[in-house]
Amino acid sequence: MSTAVPVPEYVRIRRAHRQFITPEGGVIHALDSVDLSIAQSEFITLLGPSGCGKTTLLKIVAGFEEIDSGDILLDGQSIIGKPAHKRPVNTVFQSYALFPHLSVGDNVGYGLDVAKVAKTERNRRVAEALEMVGLAGIEKRNPAQLSGGQQQRVALARAIINRPKLLLLDEPLSALDKNLRLKMQIELKNLQTELGICFIFVTHDQEEALTMSDRIVVLNGGKVQQVGTPDEIYHRPKNNFVASFIGESNIFTGKVVEQDQLGIQVDCGGLRIHSTDAEASLGQPMTLLLRPEQMSLTPPLDSQQLASLSMTLDQVVFIGSDYQLHGHLSNGFQLSALVRQHATPLAEGDQVELYYQPKAVHTIPESAVGSKP
Repeated sequence: MSTAVPVPEYVRIRRAHRQFITPEGGVIHALDSVDLSIAQSEFITLLGPSGCGKTTLLKIVAGFEEIDSGDILLDGQSIIGKPAHKRPVNTVFQSYALFPHLSVGDNVGYGLDVAKVAKTERNRRVAEALEMVGLAGIEKRNPAQLSGGQQQRVALARAIINRPKLLLLDEPLSALDKNLRLKMQIELKNLQTELGICFIFVTHDQEEALTMSDRIVVLNGGKVQQVGTPDEIYHRPKNNFVASFIGESNIFTGKVVEQDQLGIQVDCGGLRIHSTDAEASLGQPMTLLLRPEQMSLTPPLDSQQLASLSMTLDQVVFIGSDYQLHGHLSNGFQLSALVRQHATPLAEGDQVELYYQPKAVHTIPESAVGSKP
């Protein structure tokens, strides 16, 4: 997938800065010169740990907070100073925020009632919105009679009934159980595709972000760490923080000591790790990322370029079709691997050979290492 932003651009955030003064007199930079462009029909996710700035950024776009400096443009027009109700933006909250004393139909049609839309038109659009989220015919029910997933869909119907150009979603699936959350992820992405409008989605769930997004914005400490497709974020992180935060990681640090037919060799505390990912000069500091699933207990039959690591098993976890292997290398480095079932039973204390392809090892130059999560 291309990293180019689809056109036309709809949201443009320019050097947005927002800070807060703590009770102790310190300063927290919730947003630190954030720059971001979002396309008109893009599903983009803001992802990061607690306090990274993702919810603050969402609130600023929605109009619930203002930035201290910078600019935010929607469809080419600055919205700085414009109140939330005058922005072509709707928000779906984590709590759903349904009115308990109103029926489902009245909840969904509330915005139309405020706008004094004719009753016939209002009812038609309410029915259309509910059908779009798979809840046709439940207009007369109360929110208390609905499941969590149904309440979530009602909140979505209420948000999309006016066909906003931008929909903001603040961790709307976090209160659902795992199976329903997985189902809603697919439905929400399908709905966004059908509507053809921009979704900005906030989550702390990495799997959710990787599943649903056209692009992911990884934030930490109020700064954008990386913007890219799920594949780019996972397989080609730009710095140590992204590599450590997204998925399971084996991260090695060392210096380039040799170049050979497999690429470069990096000495990591007495171990040689091979990579074809970068050209580097001898002695250059280097950080390497090797994902657990990129190792195997048997050499792939179709590969001529292989390297391996010898690991002593400390823990073997069976998870159905795979094993999670946790152990240590000869220099004490803790390593994790995810491998398919093995014919020979594996046990703690066993020494195993783990094969990997040097092209699977992603390199991060020392200048881009950054901080760990």
